[in-house]
Amino acid sequence: MKKIRLFCSVAFSVGLLLSCTVHLFGQPKDQGTIVFIPKSTSATFYLFLVKGAKDRAKELGYTIDYQGPATETEIASQVDLVRNIARSKPAGLLLAALDSKALIPPVQEALQNGVPVVMVDSGIDSDLPDASITTDNYDGGVKAGMEMAKLLGEKGLVANLGIEAGSVSSKRSFGFNDAIDKFPNMKVLPTQWTNADAATSMNIAGDTLTGNPEVTGFFSACAPTAVGICQALKGKGLDKKVKVVTFDPSPEVLPLFDGGVIQCIIAQDPYQMGYQGVGYVDKARKKEPIEKKKIELPAVVITPENYHSPEVQKLLQTPEKFQ
Repeated sequence: MKKIRLFCSVAFSVGLLLSCTVHLFGQPKDQGTIVFIPKSTSATFYLFLVKGAKDRAKELGYTIDYQGPATETEIASQVDLVRNIARSKPAGLLLAALDSKALIPPVQEALQNGVPVVMVDSGIDSDLPDASITTDNYDGGVKAGMEMAKLLGEKGLVANLGIEAGSVSSKRSFGFNDAIDKFPNMKVLPTQWTNADAATSMNIAGDTLTGNPEVTGFFSACAPTAVGICQALKGKGLDKKVKVVTFDPSPEVLPLFDGGVIQCIIAQDPYQMGYQGVGYVDKARKKEPIEKKKIELPAVVITPENYHSPEVQKLLQTPEKFQ
């Protein structure tokens, strides 16, 4: 009987030890905080990027802090924020730059302070960052232009509402224009910049329709701009008549697409930007080699025909995916 009790006691102790060992080694130790600074905290697009960052951070033992400017007009605020956060020596920075040149000095300072910096969504005109994971914005714009031409039968006048001149995202508008130029019976109006603001976009779209009633299509470089364009079209009774092609399947855009007000969406993969971005911060911290520093993820064209495909569904930025 004593032998049985002894055996049970030993077995229990070994089991407890194994359980503790699995628990200890199964959970990565706390690696610190990675701060993600988006172009705007009001854009739902970045919530999906945060989700990817948090998922990878959990696997590697980091936590994610999310803070940034409220709108995409606050370049100076973002510059100051990067500098201030870098001085606190976080585990790393994920940064979506508001301006490809203005953010170069604070990125350089962060790196000099030993803080890894990985650009996501919007990079800078420099090879300084440890890595850069963005969308091929120009190609996405070209795809948008080709889809617009298809929607309009390769003829008509179209408008181009971009985000900000000089930003990396301006390549979307350049790509769109170059695509439209391929069609002799199509013309695109001069690009107008919206700073990704819905109210500004609505006013610009309304003025464009008043001054150019023959406009048959709008290109929107981002979700807030698409919302503004659609509001202007509805106000003039032109929704579903004038075609709209936009970047980003954000929650505010999808109902407009479902309702037929938007005919095509160019999708990025912000989840992968965040997920891979944290992985590159981890590599930089550990001084591991990064073979490819600049990654451009392909843009995907979403139409009613492919909307329900598994490939497209995983790109849709619906609220439940932010949890």
